[in-house]
Amino acid sequence: MAQQNTMKTRALGKDEILFLLDLISKQKVITTKATNATNNKLKEEAWKSIAQEFSAMAGELRRPEQLRLKWENLKKSSRKRNALIRQNNLKTGGGKMYIPPDEALDRVTSMLGATCTGFTVEFGGDGESEMIPPDAVVELMDLQPLPEHSEAVTSDLVMGDGGSAECGVKKRQKPSEELLRAQISKELAMAAYFEAKTEVVKLEKVKLQLEIEKLNK
Repeated sequence: MAQQNTMKTRALGKDEILFLLDLISKQKVITTKATNATNNKLKEEAWKSIAQEFSAMAGELRRPEQLRLKWENLKKSSRKRNALIRQNNLKTGGGKMYIPPDEALDRVTSMLGATCTGFTVEFGGDGESEMIPPDAVVELMDLQPLPEHSEAVTSDLVMGDGGSAECGVKKRQKPSEELLRAQISKELAMAAYFEAKTEVVKLEKVKLQLEIEKLNK
């Protein structure tokens, strides 16, 4: 009985965790999103195979449910770490990161792919959908620069038929109505662009906070 308790409480070492991840990566069904009866059965068989191979390597028995729980905890830790990294990037503008690297969690992030790098809504299985990508970009219309117009008032000396000098004044050149509309459209587009960028940053901060709160539960 004491030996069983020891087996339950002993944490896996770093090498054991990396070996477990190697075994999981070979079983593609583990990380699929589908949760139908067929895939659930395949996952159970995959975990039995993983437990058998892992126990043979470790020299002690590890049950499928123990290794599966470890995998779930690794996924949770990986998502939490990635949320903190994105939050840090928002604060520092992509500058130096204060979160140290973690070989195992980085490996989990790679295995989970997009479900670990964006804000996810849990739907079931090992993957989630309905993500809001962290690199959302607001598009701005490609507006051509307006031509420059001189508004200087100039005077020309014009000679009349009688030899007398007449002073002719050129009228100030006004931009056309079409150019004015283009200028207004450009300014409105710029205003909408910066407003949208501000909203993207606000939404990113909110969703990161929600994800961190979710992972802390």
